[in-house]
Amino acid sequence: MSEHGRRRRHRTVDRVVWILEAAARAPGGVTVAELARTVEAPASSVQDLVNGLVATGFLLEQHRRFRLGPAPHVLNLIADRVVPRISQAELDELSRVAGTPVLLTVRVGLDAVYLARGGEDEIPRLVPLADQHMARPLLRTAAGRLLLAFTDETERRGLLDELARHDPEAVAEFRCALPAIRASRISRSEGLADPEASALAIPVTDGPVVTGALALIHRRRGRSERLSLDRAAARLLAHIQEGRM
Repeated sequence: MSEHGRRRRHRTVDRVVWILEAAARAPGGVTVAELARTVEAPASSVQDLVNGLVATGFLLEQHRRFRLGPAPHVLNLIADRVVPRISQAELDELSRVAGTPVLLTVRVGLDAVYLARGGEDEIPRLVPLADQHMARPLLRTAAGRLLLAFTDETERRGLLDELARHDPEAVAEFRCALPAIRASRISRSEGLADPEASALAIPVTDGPVVTGALALIHRRRGRSERLSLDRAAARLLAHIQEGRM
């Protein structure tokens, strides 16, 4: 891929994203000074970015504190297919059918982000990752690997080029696994992100488009957990195919 086509980070774009995330995570809003510390930039530069984000509805200002505005939600409504639509009740039902916790996951740039979970996680310290929507490296999670496998080919090449700069071994392993993931529509992680966790992911689709992934999580104990996850995935896929979601 040419230099022009590589997916490189851009400092200003990064700062805007960090500002929006910081505002989203602060119920009472954040000040410019707090944002400047978050993005490690001069307050004057951050103020300029904040002014533009307020003017376009991405941030709202109240008493010199900034919180997330309505613009991101409006963009989702316009796109209509950006975020998979599975209610909490449906996730809880999927977890009951599978017999495991179920995490609804999407790809955000080079990360996998958990949107919601169904069921009780048997590894309690992993719960905040889902409940606080923390970013996880794509190649270190079953859901991330699945989502990357079904990303548009041109986009996937760019993402892998960028990932290879930081984790070439993981990229090489993923390239080898890619045909099998696409053929089976299943991805696995055996302790990649956490040594205690064994995970399997299946796609969430809107027509032919993969819009997200459902990750099934077990405490890692050995081969028996792989078989348990296989059976759980089979139950879940049968349930979904029967249209009972």
